[in-house]
Amino acid sequence: MSAAKVVTDGESFSASAPKNRSSHTTQFYSDDTFLISAVARFLAGPLASGDAALIIATRSHREQFEQHLDAEGIDLRSVIEQGRCVFLDAAETLSHFMNGGRPQGSQFFSLIGGVLDRLRAAANGQDRRVMAFGEMVALLWLEGNGAAAIEVEKLWNQLAVTHRFHLLCAYPIKAFDKPEDAADFLKICSEHDAISPAEEYTQAVNEDERLRLIAQLQQKAEALEGEIARRARAEQALRQSEAELRDFLDNAALPIQWIAADGTILWANKAQSDLLGYSQEEYAGHSMREFHPDETATAEILQRFCRGEQVRGYETCLRHKDGSIRHVRIHSSPLVRDGQLVYTRCFTVDFTAEKSAESVQSLLAAIVASCDDGIASKDLNGIVTSWNAAAERIFGYKASEMIGRPITMIIPPELQDDEQRILARIRSGERIDHFETVRMTKDGRRLDVSLTVSPVREANGRVIGAAKVVRDITERKRAEEALRRAEKLATTGRLAATIAHEINNPMQALSNLLSLLSYKLSLDESTRELVSMAEAELGRMSHITRQMLSFYRESTTPAAVKVTEVLDDVLELFVMRMRSNRITLERRYESTGEIYGYPVELSQLFANLIGNAIEAVGDKGRLYVHVAPQREIKAPQREGIRVVIGDNGPGIKRELQSHIFEPFFTTKAAKGTGLGLWVVRGIVAKHEGTIRVRSTTSPGRSGTVFMVFLPLAVDRKAVSEETGSPASVIGET
Repeated sequence: MSAAKVVTDGESFSASAPKNRSSHTTQFYSDDTFLISAVARFLAGPLASGDAALIIATRSHREQFEQHLDAEGIDLRSVIEQGRCVFLDAAETLSHFMNGGRPQGSQFFSLIGGVLDRLRAAANGQDRRVMAFGEMVALLWLEGNGAAAIEVEKLWNQLAVTHRFHLLCAYPIKAFDKPEDAADFLKICSEHDAISPAEEYTQAVNEDERLRLIAQLQQKAEALEGEIARRARAEQALRQSEAELRDFLDNAALPIQWIAADGTILWANKAQSDLLGYSQEEYAGHSMREFHPDETATAEILQRFCRGEQVRGYETCLRHKDGSIRHVRIHSSPLVRDGQLVYTRCFTVDFTAEKSAESVQSLLAAIVASCDDGIASKDLNGIVTSWNAAAERIFGYKASEMIGRPITMIIPPELQDDEQRILARIRSGERIDHFETVRMTKDGRRLDVSLTVSPVREANGRVIGAAKVVRDITERKRAEEALRRAEKLATTGRLAATIAHEINNPMQALSNLLSLLSYKLSLDESTRELVSMAEAELGRMSHITRQMLSFYRESTTPAAVKVTEVLDDVLELFVMRMRSNRITLERRYESTGEIYGYPVELSQLFANLIGNAIEAVGDKGRLYVHVAPQREIKAPQREGIRVVIGDNGPGIKRELQSHIFEPFFTTKAAKGTGLGLWVVRGIVAKHEGTIRVRSTTSPGRSGTVFMVFLPLAVDRKAVSEETGSPASVIGET
């Protein structure tokens, strides 16, 4: 084909088409109305003069061509019946010779060449023209198959070698709006004899107007090229920025990922995959469910993502590649386009170390809170900074009362200087171990305590305070003192027993001498009476001596014991004391039977109870001792003896009654050891009996009664099954 020329609206297509050879023209258009009008003019004249026409177009365009040809006065029905006009569908026609996206030449020539031959025959003569319009190439171009469109243009040109026709092609100009279309646009133009620009240029009425339009088109072309260049630079800058941003995100220290609505991980940066020990290829493309061990939390997160919610600080767990758990906080924001969620951008903050530290801190706090020793801390000025529950219990001060106050609140006035010496040693980094001293409670009681004080250091080693562990050793001190007193009493008892043994023989000799003296006939009645009185007093002294020897002689095996005799012996020891205090004794024995027991321990049992009663009633009090047969309350088949020792003293307060049998508990302040009733309970248990106490502090009827049940015989198996323990303590008011 020759070089294409520009055809304007002033030059008719049909007029420009030579009758003795083929021609190939293309029309660019921006408006369908212009195209329909131009093609109708191209076809109307030849059809009116007896020539033939082939129209290969879309259905919409075919219908519009028919209307315009009718308007031009063409009897289209008659022309079609004569066979001089054929309408073909562009897409259907393409389907007959396209294969794999490429046109097949033989099929094209057979199909289109055959139609052209039939049209020329219908026009009755070799001199008749065949006018053809086709937009198959436009369809291919719009489908993005520009290479196939150019090949079809070439096939038309090859067909023109053997067949004479005048072809008009049409392309929408908007199909060439991309810079990369320029090369193919020129290829299309080169396949045509003539080019008809879009309607704006072709509608010019004269040469001046045409030149003005050309100048405008040139200006637009320059502007377009400039815009293309600017856009190219902007796109380059944008690509550079995108690359920098992508590099920044890929290598950001904060883990970042994009997650689809179904939970698929679309993209993740290196920090995110490194957090869980995976490569980016191993991580991206998988479902987030694979890395979340908590299915409930995962479902909740995805639901919030799908609702387009922003998530702030959601705490959950992720599973590391090695199986360990990472504690994380998730922050997210959705990317929404046209009301649809595209993906959710997630930022992950790892706080595993913080969580671990919190766990350790919580554990330490729990240990400190539950420790039986008082634990406190203070700064280097002695101001309390922490105070645990045990410290509250020991000293009576709540944490709110101590924190922020000086530790000297619990130091006795005479020991205030100790605190400055302790702080001086702490400032030098020294530790103080098991320092025994005295501290004061809120209610003014003094406690023996053991202190261990350690310096508290910052990470750089600087001492900023002290941690103090306080152990109340008051009971231990009292126990030690009681032990010392018990040892002294034991020593004294052994000494007294030794003395009693040593003086027993001289006393026996004196008794014999007085007996011999009483037989002297020379004694007057007055002297005889004095000798008799001396014998009585000497007998009483001998009886006391025997009691003392038996009292301090340890019992190793049980024996038959008359409880009333043991009681009488013990009461004899307290006769002088009761006389001096003018105490009234009421003694009532309803049973004088024997039990199987340990006489020495029974003496200790009754001596403790009677001694306590005498101390309780004071001057002019009343004491009564009652012995009667009884069956055990919880095991009626067990027979025994009940011993009741009561007084009309001030009584024992209700809140103290549950503690009176505890070791080292006393209501006598510094006078008592707190071991007497504890020993009593032990002796009762040894005899497999029970002890009960009833006491009241009501004015006018106050007093305390101890009731001891001692079985006649011991059946350890029966006791274990029936009572659960060989001795029980019941406090009543």
